[in-house]
Amino acid sequence: MRRSASSARVRSVEILREVLERGGRSTPLLAERSRGLSTEDSDLLRAITLGVLRNRAALDAEIASVSRVPLERLAGNLREILEVALYQIRYLDRVPDYAAVNEAVAHARAGGGPGAAGLVNAVLRNLLRHPPPPPDAGGDEGADGAGALSLRFSHPEFLVTRWLARFGPERTIRILEADNTPSGVDLLVNARRTSREGLAAALASEGILTRPSPLAPLGLTVVSGNALRSPLFAAGQFSIQDVASQAVPLLLPEGEALTDLAAAPGGKSFSALLHGRFRRAYALDRSVARLELVEENRSRLGAGEVLPVCADVLAPPLAPGRFDRVLFDAPCSGTGTLRKNPEIRYRVTADSIERLSRSQEAGLAAASALLAPGGFLLYSTCSLEEEENERVVEHVLKRVPELAPQPMAAPEPLRPFVSANRFQILPDDRNDGFTAHLLRRRR
Repeated sequence: MRRSASSARVRSVEILREVLERGGRSTPLLAERSRGLSTEDSDLLRAITLGVLRNRAALDAEIASVSRVPLERLAGNLREILEVALYQIRYLDRVPDYAAVNEAVAHARAGGGPGAAGLVNAVLRNLLRHPPPPPDAGGDEGADGAGALSLRFSHPEFLVTRWLARFGPERTIRILEADNTPSGVDLLVNARRTSREGLAAALASEGILTRPSPLAPLGLTVVSGNALRSPLFAAGQFSIQDVASQAVPLLLPEGEALTDLAAAPGGKSFSALLHGRFRRAYALDRSVARLELVEENRSRLGAGEVLPVCADVLAPPLAPGRFDRVLFDAPCSGTGTLRKNPEIRYRVTADSIERLSRSQEAGLAAASALLAPGGFLLYSTCSLEEEENERVVEHVLKRVPELAPQPMAAPEPLRPFVSANRFQILPDDRNDGFTAHLLRRRR
C-alpha cells in the first residue's frame, strides 16, 4: 500500500508538470496515468492532481511564506512535490500529515539528493507548525476584495473582478466555491441499451457509485470508482460526457436532422439522438483526428445515424439555406468549466477572451447562412463571459437581419434557467456553467 500510494503521488507531480509547464490537459493525462493503479489509488491521484490545480495560488502563498528559495527558482519538480504534499495536509483527512511529508521527502531525495530532501522537509515541517489563519472571504467589489478572493480560490484576479461587477459578491463567491469543489465524471446513458436506473444498478454492482443528474434525463455523475474500467463502457452502455453538454441539444426544438458544427467528439449529436430529439445528426469538425473519436463513439454506442463530416465551420461544404436545425457549440474560454478543467484558470486572459469572441462571431454568422427559412439555430458556449455570449449574438443579429431571437421552450428541469431566448446556468456543486441563445431565420 505504501508503494502504491507513493506511485499515485509521484504520478500526480508528473501530471502537474505536464499541465503547468507544457500546456497539457488534466483529464486525458489522468486517464492515461491511472493505468496500473488500484481504484483507491486512482481516486487518490485524481483528488490530489485536481485539488492542487484548484488551490494552487493558496498553496503557493503558504509555501513561499516559509521557503528560503523563491518558488520560481526551486530546482526540478520541487515546487510540485511541495504542492502535492501541502494539499494532502490541508485538504485530505484520509492522508496522515507524517505520510504526506515522508513521501514528499523521499520523492525529493530520489530526484535531487539530500539537499532537495532537506529543503522539502524544512518547508513542510515549518508549515505544519504554523497553520494558516482562517481565510477571509472578502466580498466587497473593490480591488482588495477581488485580490483576496483571487488568492483564496486560485482564480485570475481579472476574472474575479469582472464576476463581482456582473454577478455581485454573493453569487461570485458561490461560483468560486463551486469551481473548487471536487467533481465526479459525468456519464451519458445509452438509452438504446439500458435505462439510467439499470445502468446505475449495474455499475453499483461493480463498486462504481453514481447519482442521477437533475438537468439531463440520461445523465449520471460518478461519486466513486472508475467507470472507464467497467466492461459496460466497452459494451456501449454509456459514454463520458459532461451533463451540461448533454443538456445543450435539449434547448433546440425537435426535428428530423441536426447539423452539429464543431461537433467532435460528437457528444451533443449523440445526446440529441439518444434523447429522441432527432432521427439523425451531421457531426462536422475540421479535425480528422477528432472525427476519429466521433467514429469510435458511433461504433461503440451503435449510433450509426450520427454522420461525421470533415468541415471548417467558416466554410462548410453544405448548401446554404437548407438546414432546419443547426447547433453551434463554439470553442470558447471555458470559464464555466473551471471545476472539471481547473488548468484553464492559469491560461485564460482578457485578451484571449476578446480574440475568441471575434472568431465566435464569424462562426455564428457562417452557421446562420446554413439555416432554411423558419429554421432554428442554437448558439452555445461553456463560458460565462458576455463577450463570448450576449455580445456575439448582438453583433451577428445586426449583421444578419434575417435572424431573430426565438423564445426557448426548454424541458422542465431547464426552464428555471431560461429568460426569453437565453439560457444560462452558473457553476454549482453539481453542474458546470454554460450559456445558450436560440435564434430563428425569419425568411
